[in-house]
Amino acid sequence: MYDSAMTDVTDVELAAYFGVSVRLLPHLDELLADFDELGSDPGLVATWLKEHGVGARSRVLDLGCGKGAVAVALARALGCRVTGIDAYTPFVEEARKQGAELGAADLCCFRVGDIRREAGHETGYDAVLLLAVGPVFGGPADTIGALRRCTRPGGLMIIDDGYLLAAAIDFPGYEALLDRERTVAQLAAHGDEIIAEKLVSRAEAEAQNRRYQAWIEERGRRLARRRPELASDIAAYVEKERREETIIERDVQSAVWLLRRSDDRPGGDFAS
Repeated sequence: MYDSAMTDVTDVELAAYFGVSVRLLPHLDELLADFDELGSDPGLVATWLKEHGVGARSRVLDLGCGKGAVAVALARALGCRVTGIDAYTPFVEEARKQGAELGAADLCCFRVGDIRREAGHETGYDAVLLLAVGPVFGGPADTIGALRRCTRPGGLMIIDDGYLLAAAIDFPGYEALLDRERTVAQLAAHGDEIIAEKLVSRAEAEAQNRRYQAWIEERGRRLARRRPELASDIAAYVEKERREETIIERDVQSAVWLLRRSDDRPGGDFAS
């Protein structure tokens, strides 16, 4: 059940973030019912973290955790403890459900919250994730600055975002994107090391977008039949998603980066 009173983020802010009308916001979880991973690859994240020492005694923070697919996968694969925070109550409820059903409830803690505030209070994590969340903290340098506050010296940070292939984009959520050179420079602006990069191929992006769009359109048709008063809101959201997919395929290189926060001690792992 959607309950805006459970978070400091207002309905207007959440609706603007997702690109829906305020009256459609309580039904967004239905429109996105088929989206388990919400864009990020749990396998890639687990592989990177395992390769760099995250294990059974590690603490991981997933900011904007969505339905918890990545958090649950990490807990199951690595045995680490994961805290997931998201502003949308139905996503957090689904994350808790998935954690329980997949036997990871003891390792995963999901809660509703504004990650902009939480990033100032959560500290000392071995790894911090910001996966397909967008520019909630601003540009790349400000975003890494926020993640650093949550990450212990020598800890890991993973950000799933992208950079411009064309001129600046006038579309909500993409205003902070920069070209590759400036993006990479800003990611390392605090002295942290970029230790891995995964670029999403055009074929991957197109296949994912076709699949996502089909899911949204089908769920939208079902919801519109049941709630005809929302038909225009649903149509506007579907069209917004279609436009965004075109932008992603044409003007944006999607990418995932793994960084190590500066002040890392030589050798060692995350078991201390």
